[in-house]
Order: sequence, then C-alpha cells, then structure tokens
Amino acid sequence: MYQVSRILKSHLLPVLLFLAFLAQGAAGQSKRPAAVTPPEEIYGGIEIGAKGIKALVLRITGDDEAYTVKIINAEIINTTLVQTKEGKFTSEAIRETGQVVQRFFLRMQQEFRVPVGHIHIVGSSGLIGDNPQDIIDEVKRKTGYNMTFLDLDSEVQLSIAGTIPKRYRVGQTWYDNRGISLLVDIGSGNTKGGYQLMRQVAVGRPEYDFVTWGIPKGTVTFTNDVNKAVGETADYQAFARKSQALSSETLRSMIRTEVSRKPGLFNRKKIYLSGGIIWAMETLLHPEDRRSFTPVTTDDISNFYNRAISDPEGLLNPDLSTIRDPNVRQEAEREVEAVRNTFTPKNLIAGAELIKAASTELSFPGKRLIFARFGHLAWILSYVRLQVE
Repeated sequence: MYQVSRILKSHLLPVLLFLAFLAQGAAGQSKRPAAVTPPEEIYGGIEIGAKGIKALVLRITGDDEAYTVKIINAEIINTTLVQTKEGKFTSEAIRETGQVVQRFFLRMQQEFRVPVGHIHIVGSSGLIGDNPQDIIDEVKRKTGYNMTFLDLDSEVQLSIAGTIPKRYRVGQTWYDNRGISLLVDIGSGNTKGGYQLMRQVAVGRPEYDFVTWGIPKGTVTFTNDVNKAVGETADYQAFARKSQALSSETLRSMIRTEVSRKPGLFNRKKIYLSGGIIWAMETLLHPEDRRSFTPVTTDDISNFYNRAISDPEGLLNPDLSTIRDPNVRQEAEREVEAVRNTFTPKNLIAGAELIKAASTELSFPGKRLIFARFGHLAWILSYVRLQVE
C-alpha cells in the first residue's frame, strides 16, 4: 500500500513564492517587450526515490531568453523501494513503483494536458540496488518512456540551484548567498550535499563550480544496516544501541573523510537542511511553524535525538492541542499523519543518528541552520526546467 500526500492548491502559494525566489536567474529576468503573448507550455516531472515518488507539473511562459516558471500541481506518493537481503529491489516494490509512475504519467496527460514529449521520468541517486534495470524496464513497460537515473553529483548540483537562494539582503544591499552556504540533504538512500564556488575568469562574468559530497547511507539504508546487525525483531532500545555503535564505526568516519577532502564543507557559515528526516524532525518538534525557510537549532537536533532513541513512538504523536489557530492545527495534523505514514519508529532512530553525525562532523554548532521546507521539490524542478532551456 502507499500513502498519497498531495500539495493542495491552497498550499501552493508558499511553494510558488519559495521557488520563484530561488529561480531568480530564470523567473526574475526582465522580459523583452513583445507585441504578441509569449508562448506557454506545460511540462511534467516524475522523480522516483527510495521513500516515495514525486510528480510536478510546471507551466513555462516565455522564450529562451526570458521565461517564468509556475508550479500548477505537486503531488507525492509515499512508497518504499524495499531491498532484499541480496541487495536487490523486490519484485513487489518494482511493480508498485511502475503502477504509481503510470498513474502520474496518465494523469499529467489527461488532467493537465501535458504532451507526452514534455514528461520526464528520473530516478534519484539514492536508489541503491543491484537491479536498477528492472525499474527501468518496468517504467518502460507501463509508460513507454526510457527513464534515466541521476548520479550523485548531478542531483546535488540541481538541488543547490533549486534550494539555496542566490542572494540575501541586509538593509538595501544584496549579498551573494550561495557563496557562504552549504546544502546538507539527508535522504532515504543516501546523505549528500555541497556548495557553489565562484571562479573568476579573465573576461566576462565569473563562472561557478560545484563541490559535492555524499555517503551511501540514508534513513532507510541505515535502518536496513542496523536491522541486519541486530535483527529485525529487536526492540527499540537494542536497535538504538546498535545504531549508535554503527554511527561511530561508519557514518562519522565516512563524513569525516569527505570533509578532509573538501574543507569548504566545514567552513560554510550557513547550512540549508533538506530531506525527509529533517522534515520529520521539524514537523514533530514544531508542527505549528509552516514557514518556507524555518530556523533550526542544535538544541532541536539534540531534543529530536534524545526523544527518538528513548521514545520514538511518543515522538510520532506530538501534542497539537496547544495550536490555537484551527486552520494551522488542521494542517499540522495532516503533516504529522504524513510523517507517520512515511517513517517507522526505527526510521526515526536511524535518521536521528544521521542528523547527529552530520551535526558533529560538519560542525553545525555556531552556524546558521535553515530547514528548506520545499527542498524536496528542488532537483526535479531544476531538472525539468533545464530540459526547456
């Protein structure tokens, strides 16, 4: 079974404002005077991840030199591409993935009139298994589309472009934001991130390089590692003890190795956090806060960690009665329910270890931490937008 989490039209405004701000390089360009209405086209993107499948329908207005991007529909179906002990995606999960992709593929055409040639299906770098071709074949059978998989570097670059705003303002002065910022994305299949680095050239505008990093451990894959080590029937305390041991043995050393090779990971002053477990942490600790960019503190991380390893089931059931605004409370209830349908208590424990390891090795204390609420849409948005350019 899978859980549908649709971003309703009433909730699209903050998404649109968020992405419009991020896409200043495209949507913020001044348009040339035109005697005719600029062309308008509809595009769709489907992202297959380890913990769910996302669908995005975009309206692109304008031409190659000046265009705007608007999201007209965004939807997520939570479904886990479970791996067997042999490291392969199960046939049941592959069939379910094919069915969900087909559903999105047909809906884009029938409801939103997206031309088939404008729909792009992409697999996340976090899908770690020995049989990705089986997923490709199933999607091809269901849709006729030859999907592709992104590598980690490409996904991080697209995520940086779609998550971290280009500039920030102090008073009336604008400053380069990406030059001081780092992306940390804790996904289901891996943990990754990076930063943008300005490169001066002899003539013309400066160019930009991307420094990326990643480890093949995410919330689901690390949960699987702990289950294999301690047994799937282990209680929460035994699971937590083993996750702590494996974090010390593997997670931290992996991140430490990346930092030693790329010191910029340690030196950036502002860190944008994204990924499912970050969303879960902020939803469970601060369900009333619906801002697109939400401040995160190291106290939040410690609180989440301590509660996850001591009482993960209690953590999944926050008290929402203190939220006075009925509309906000109703939205928080939906969001908390979505977290419950996405993460098990053991996922919370494993995810909390990942956050703590990243916080320690990337030196979160003393830095400005920001949860990018709609960062989960970032790279698929950037990918589809690039197909238009």
